[in-house]
Amino acid sequence: MNTATKLVFTLFCIALLTACQQTPSTKAPPVIDGHTSQNALDWAGVYTGTLPCASCPGIETLITINQNGEFIKQEHYINTQGSYVEQGQIEWQDDGTVIHLLGDDVGAVNYYKVVENALLHLNADKQVISGDMAEFYRLEKTHMTLQQTDWQLIEVVNVAYKDEVLARVSMRFDDQGRLNGKAPCNRFFADYQTDEGALELERVGSTKMACEYMHEEQQFFAALAEVNSFDVELNELILKDADKQPLLRFRAKVDKNGTQSKD
Repeated sequence: MNTATKLVFTLFCIALLTACQQTPSTKAPPVIDGHTSQNALDWAGVYTGTLPCASCPGIETLITINQNGEFIKQEHYINTQGSYVEQGQIEWQDDGTVIHLLGDDVGAVNYYKVVENALLHLNADKQVISGDMAEFYRLEKTHMTLQQTDWQLIEVVNVAYKDEVLARVSMRFDDQGRLNGKAPCNRFFADYQTDEGALELERVGSTKMACEYMHEEQQFFAALAEVNSFDVELNELILKDADKQPLLRFRAKVDKNGTQSKD
């Protein structure tokens, strides 16, 4: 073998040996199945719980998220008159597991991680709160029912009520067939029966106090007298007439002292 041939052969061997000893500098990326909270969970619904509060025993919180991404956030600061309603649109973060509630309160920490049947309130760094306090930052998904819910009037259909009047009207159906409530001026009460969406009110009565909202109260009681059925849709109770037309709309509330709206 001549010198030129030996040189070529030697260089070939060196190149082959070097190639065999090299280790790939990067690993193949992990396979992702594409499932996120956004596309794999039934995230629309009503979530309730009591979040920690620095200056009170806790913040009773109710967040309702519609399938179209609209939300209503209701808060009541326990043992205070601080009660608020905020509305807006949710925004999914890039990983598809965290939502941002985009409402009027731009300074609020409104990030939540969406998990199975719950929302986890995140800290200012958008991280899940861990340790002994973790359970206090969890809002559980719930299904509102006619009974044992405090309902706040939000609309008398085809009647223009001022917010101050709506805030005075609320009611509660107990599980013993009794309805108790507050009208614009008086307390009212009735017996009731339900059957697959039908609702019958019997022996309706009220106290006899006078106030500046007597006309609105008469309108409310007139609508109540026509109630024949109901629907509960997320956090709303809709009372309807015999033709299934809405008469009165109520919203579940988290406090018992009225609400102050931010919207």
